[in-house]
Amino acid sequence: MMSLSQATMSTSKSQKIEPFQIRQGMLALELGSTDNKTLEYLDFLTGQVPTGAIYFLHVLPRFDVLNSMLGREAEGMISNYEINDEVVTKMDREIRARMSTHEGMHVEFDVKEGSPLEQLLEDAKDVNADLVIIGQKSGVSRHGILAKNLARRAPGNTLIVPDRSKVQLKRILVPIDFSPHSINAMRNALALNESLETPAEIVAVNIYEMPNLSVYKIQRTRAQFEKMLRKDHEEAFEAFLNTHFPDQKEQIRIELIMQEAPGIAQYLMEFATAEEADMIVMGAKGHSKVELLLLGSVTEKLLAINEHIPTLVVK
Repeated sequence: MMSLSQATMSTSKSQKIEPFQIRQGMLALELGSTDNKTLEYLDFLTGQVPTGAIYFLHVLPRFDVLNSMLGREAEGMISNYEINDEVVTKMDREIRARMSTHEGMHVEFDVKEGSPLEQLLEDAKDVNADLVIIGQKSGVSRHGILAKNLARRAPGNTLIVPDRSKVQLKRILVPIDFSPHSINAMRNALALNESLETPAEIVAVNIYEMPNLSVYKIQRTRAQFEKMLRKDHEEAFEAFLNTHFPDQKEQIRIELIMQEAPGIAQYLMEFATAEEADMIVMGAKGHSKVELLLLGSVTEKLLAINEHIPTLVVK
């Protein structure tokens, strides 16, 4: 039987880490309070990361649907947005108030009608966005719904910025399950670090489960088994870094957490909070029992409970 460290080994070789860049970013504006933090964070990020273009989009409800549903009340709403230029003017004012003009960065903004999620996805595809950014309001009943659906279906990377986020990058947390998605997440975290004026600390964390020993016939105590299990995961981490990131492994701090109860996402969130992480970088899919999902169950759950740490979901 292979150990975990042997299973982690691969024939792939380390590749040079190129600095992170945003070729075509897209930011969804709600024209509400959530935008303040999202724009502030984007301004910080584009000041650090080379950015070619940012496309801002605000999606209005479909007026024909409103008409059929609400009659005269809908007409009143339409009169408030009689001309999309009004909304564009508001977007322009909001963007200029909170965004710096970075050299070489092209800015466009538009207003569309329809379903926010579907329009976001359609425009992200049309402009070939490599990063879609959305704000996330804390303390609401539908918290994380748009975030996880967008992250699941977006063609490229998605950055979710909660309205309680700190605008800084001193510590980046990367959950690792030794899958190809972990490799991609770590590569993006290292690439982002290459672009920062002051490099952040990168913390790679693996959460593993202690099996129920009662179902195994083993001649070891629980303490001995815990020690053996931890050693296996330490070796797996070493093999993972030696195989995929031998030139960067000195930049990465390793942390192991034994999971004693269900809920990997909750363990991650508690660890990220305790470590005062400024960003979480996750693969779009990890080890999930539901293999048909495009977004890993851990990532989805984390997006649903995270109200204060920006999360970059990479594909």
